[in-house]
Amino acid sequence: MAILNGCEFPEDRSYFVERTQMTWVKVEGDQIRIGLTDPAQTRAGKVLHIRVKAAGTVRERGKPIATVESGKWAGPVMAPVAGTVTESNPEVEKDPSLLNTDPYGKGWIVRMTPAAPAELATLLSGESALARFKEILEKDNIRCLRCQT
Repeated sequence: MAILNGCEFPEDRSYFVERTQMTWVKVEGDQIRIGLTDPAQTRAGKVLHIRVKAAGTVRERGKPIATVESGKWAGPVMAPVAGTVTESNPEVEKDPSLLNTDPYGKGWIVRMTPAAPAELATLLSGESALARFKEILEKDNIRCLRCQT
């Protein structure tokens, strides 16, 4: 696991990093699992509520798969690739603080079936992901923290 400014970046993930969107993607067979990155949950602050798109919802890349609300921010979580939501995480819907306390584990948001698996190649991974995150973390002076419940 790589660590920058206290932010964790598991090496078995790819990352969607556009504007203020920072989500991770883990390929699991013909599906992907998606969640917020450590810097994204830090920026949001303690997450109070999440609304997730239902299974069967078709999303284009960059369209919302969920909406997150914290004490200081409310906004969408964008689909990193086009596809169909196959499952939402019932645990994170019951306890949104999992997005803060375990963003790469129990805090995943949805599973999707990508419409075009080749689109996954547009995501960042490895050194290119770390270089982009380093740039953002330094520019925005982000130091990751895990909110406690």
